[in-house]
Amino acid sequence: MNLQQDNVAVQCRGVKKSFGQGNALNHALAGVTLDVFTGEMLMLVGPSGCGKTTLLSVIAGILNHDDGEIHLFGQDILALRNNAKARFRGRNVGFAFQQFNLLPQLTAVENAAIPLLVLGWSRRKAFDRAGDFLDKMGLGKRLTSYPRELSGGQQQRIAFARALVHEPKLVVCDEPTSALDGKTGEQVISLLKTIAVRPDRAVIVVTHDSRIFHFADRIAHMEDGKIIDTVVAGTVLIDQGNV
Repeated sequence: MNLQQDNVAVQCRGVKKSFGQGNALNHALAGVTLDVFTGEMLMLVGPSGCGKTTLLSVIAGILNHDDGEIHLFGQDILALRNNAKARFRGRNVGFAFQQFNLLPQLTAVENAAIPLLVLGWSRRKAFDRAGDFLDKMGLGKRLTSYPRELSGGQQQRIAFARALVHEPKLVVCDEPTSALDGKTGEQVISLLKTIAVRPDRAVIVVTHDSRIFHFADRIAHMEDGKIIDTVVAGTVLIDQGNV
């Protein structure tokens, strides 16, 4: 992988974010500086409460940061107004969450098609595209199944299809294997890396699951709201009690 400046997908410089006020003030992000490159899967690890999910949220434009700069494929996120930010996020960012967040009343293909329908695609075209992605995920025979009829691993595959169906430039995943057993977790992350990682896209995975670290291209360690180091996966022994 060629990690050059012109391949930067996400650039964070001195990013700060606080919650609360007075004695209850919490500095969730205390000056984060980080580059994420196209063509890589970067895993963000660190103790609970260190700011991983907050960082993921400000990078994706879900939360506004208080200070510092975030550029996503050259776009200053903070400079966008709410509607423009929502449109930019809808086109360029795909999300996969810890608890899958599938709508129980919708079938697999309907859940996977949601980003396309939000972008104004016709139902037919959206369902055709979503069906193709689910087929790549090994769920071609479960398109009309409801989440309650599927295993955890199958539900996570639908969540990945939903995150990828609109061809986003950035895919963000928050603890995607925490609800899965070890074998299933490895299977779905392996599938995510095979399908999602490509030269024009970046993938960020927040995780505590040391069993999937070997799928990362790089690992960024957070503590107390800051990135303390970023290493190529496999180059150091990671303390599994501290992630």
